[in-house]
Amino acid sequence: MTPVVYEFPLNEKVRNYLRVEHLFTALSQPDKICEQHTEIQFFRDYFNLLELIERIDLRTELLRDLASYKSALTAWMTHPHIDVKLIEGQLEIVDTIVMKLKDSKRVGQELKSDRFLTAIRQRFSIPGATCSFDLPKLHFWLFLDKDTKQLNFNQWLAPLAVLKDAVATTMQFIRGRSELNEISVPNGFYQGIADNKVELIRVETAKNTQFYPTLSGNKYRYAVRFMKFTQQDNDSATVDEAVTFLMASC
Repeated sequence: MTPVVYEFPLNEKVRNYLRVEHLFTALSQPDKICEQHTEIQFFRDYFNLLELIERIDLRTELLRDLASYKSALTAWMTHPHIDVKLIEGQLEIVDTIVMKLKDSKRVGQELKSDRFLTAIRQRFSIPGATCSFDLPKLHFWLFLDKDTKQLNFNQWLAPLAVLKDAVATTMQFIRGRSELNEISVPNGFYQGIADNKVELIRVETAKNTQFYPTLSGNKYRYAVRFMKFTQQDNDSATVDEAVTFLMASC
């Protein structure tokens, strides 16, 4: 049975990485978009992504983390029984992404000159404002042939490809810092101490459990509290029995 994985960032940087990664995942299969409501959701996710990357300096943070990743990979090369070819392949990927990031302008900047996107973007901030009378230009576009729309999707996503690769590689590095370990607690509560390298807490539970984890804390200490699931937040109750789960401090 497929487990359920929850990820909790311990700083604003990783919080932004996860949000960007989440939106890229939603946008990752434009070739399967064939219904009008799905196309509308594509634009909504796309504009949310643009807004996020426009107000934070992801490029600087990513270059710093990729440099750390490269240093770690280089150090691993000296370990015995290491797969040197695998490490060399990862180093090549990191070097390519870093080069593209350094050579690129501010990510997404060129999309501001796209008149179609500019014309419809503002309306997406208004609830329900994607009707034909709000956006007749978009309404016309929705009835174009699939190949034309697919070409547009690819054109709009292409300038963001380097950011997508950089975030994916950086999150791979962060998640790879620690393996999932089994933990048992008697009353649904776990408290841990985070050292200066821990930026992400990953919690894995079985799919058929009737509870979910919440996390509170900061870069020094954190606490995982399991809650019983109810439809009403006011009725939520803490789990007071023994809980076994997997956790990684990355």
